[in-house]
Amino acid sequence: MVKFLILGAGALGGYYGGLLQKGGADVTFLVRPQRADRLRKEGITIKLEGADYNAPVKTTTADAISTEFDVIFLTCKAYDLEPAIKAVTPVVRDRTAILPILNGVNHIDILINYFGADRILAGVTQFLVNQDKDGTILPTLHGSGGQKTIFGEIQGGESKRCEGILKAMKKNMPDTSVSKDISKEMWAKLSGAGPSFAVASLLQARAGRVAKAETSTRVVANIFDESAAICSAEGYPVSEEMKHVLVNDLWGQKGSNYGPSILADIENGRKTEGEHVIGDLVRRAKKHKLETPLLEAALCKIQLYENSLV
Repeated sequence: MVKFLILGAGALGGYYGGLLQKGGADVTFLVRPQRADRLRKEGITIKLEGADYNAPVKTTTADAISTEFDVIFLTCKAYDLEPAIKAVTPVVRDRTAILPILNGVNHIDILINYFGADRILAGVTQFLVNQDKDGTILPTLHGSGGQKTIFGEIQGGESKRCEGILKAMKKNMPDTSVSKDISKEMWAKLSGAGPSFAVASLLQARAGRVAKAETSTRVVANIFDESAAICSAEGYPVSEEMKHVLVNDLWGQKGSNYGPSILADIENGRKTEGEHVIGDLVRRAKKHKLETPLLEAALCKIQLYENSLV
């Protein structure tokens, strides 16, 4: 049986770990001591159609971890990647697979530098997972893709370890699939999420308010074009369909309450992944000598916000 270590038991980590466990997998959560105490008392709860899943779970903490694991899920925020790496390093072995499911693409190079490409998988989600105040995990549909997770070998192709992970995930996550070109999937997601993060960071308003502004369509479209030029320069051209979705469907609907996760972070006074996503795009633009004034303005805006939190 594949042994899974889930870093954290927040919304996304709790979703993956809980549903893997529900399907009979051997799952351990690596959490902070306070969270471990709560999980030991209350277990984990996931809101599902029909009936909630509530069950006790195995936990460990960074100072007590010792068991070897086959697969390590990283579902932390990008700004917590460094401490996450430090926490899991003691149990990484030659056969360990590390599966990060984070926004952006910058984390892949960081993980390869630490652990080597042979250990690294990559994954993307096409849905949202929230967590209410009492810790209940709330998966939500996003678009028409169901609760889709795509993962694969960062070096491409197929592998037996991906087949084993997929078999375990499919039991309660039927929308999961393996990609032979996960880098393409990651860049496809970034082609929409990157400019959407930038719009939210620059304008700091939900889509319904943005759509009411006379110049908003042009601003959103220009941000998308800047991001698309970077994706193309990196070898991942972006479709016109994605532009229509971003400009018209996501940010062009009056009355819409849409906002990406970075906007929720801003609204709640939390740290953001702006540097990891928008900052990475800006740095790549400079590498390719591309002009990106709106992305740079969005990055500046998010840097000002982050500085105000100190």
